[in-house]
Amino acid sequence: MKTPREKCRDDREFDQTSLHANMEGAKLHRDYTAHWHRWSFARRWIKKTDHVLEVGCGPERPLWRMLFHGSFQLAASYTGVDLNKLTGLGSGHKQSTLLGEFDFTKNWRQIPRPGEPGASHGFDVAVHMEVIEHMKVEHGKKLLKGCFELLRPGGVMLMSTPVYDGKHHAANHIHEYTVPELQKMVEKAGFIVERRFGTFMNVRDIGKGIQNQFVDPENLVDHRQVHRMKQALADYYDNDALSAIFAPLYPDVARNNLWICRRPA
Repeated sequence: MKTPREKCRDDREFDQTSLHANMEGAKLHRDYTAHWHRWSFARRWIKKTDHVLEVGCGPERPLWRMLFHGSFQLAASYTGVDLNKLTGLGSGHKQSTLLGEFDFTKNWRQIPRPGEPGASHGFDVAVHMEVIEHMKVEHGKKLLKGCFELLRPGGVMLMSTPVYDGKHHAANHIHEYTVPELQKMVEKAGFIVERRFGTFMNVRDIGKGIQNQFVDPENLVDHRQVHRMKQALADYYDNDALSAIFAPLYPDVARNNLWICRRPA
């Protein structure tokens, strides 16, 4: 029997839910806290000379705001696509292309590759945060293929999505992946998975002795020290904040992962 949070997820091609700025702050929830950290993390991967593609940018385009806020310009160009209508913010911006009501899984070939044709022709960074779970698996495969083909050789794809257990879905999610399932699909699309970070987790799992394949054996986390740190920070932060603060250390038990995937050079 499906719970109310899981109803109607399997008979839709796509779900068009997007984050709205006026929802953030009404309640400090670990998922919304993690959203801002994800975009901030993505910004750190983007250089001023990079051409950026964001799939599922959303009507309010938080990453675009970070890259082109005021007089700052932190990327060479930005292309944002979304199934929803895109108007207002960023429209007419010289270095930005916005494609609203655009099905990337069907029409990615219509997106012009930046730069001069040749070996390095394509986007430097492709970003899709909390997108792939809002579509059927067959469309998710096309999403990954489109990102791979539009990236230049050596380019990076940053992707975040729930990876809890593949069963307990939010009502607006069509398919949530397990880590092995998604890793297999990402690698089949041609990418190399360089690293995963947790973005939020259950606080009860903080400090447990679980290691991850991407952690350098010479820099293993001292889980007893982490547990003591968690206890100290709990005097100020609530569980939702702690969930996001410590999750990067525990991707294998996190509810959500941010993946760093690279197209081979």
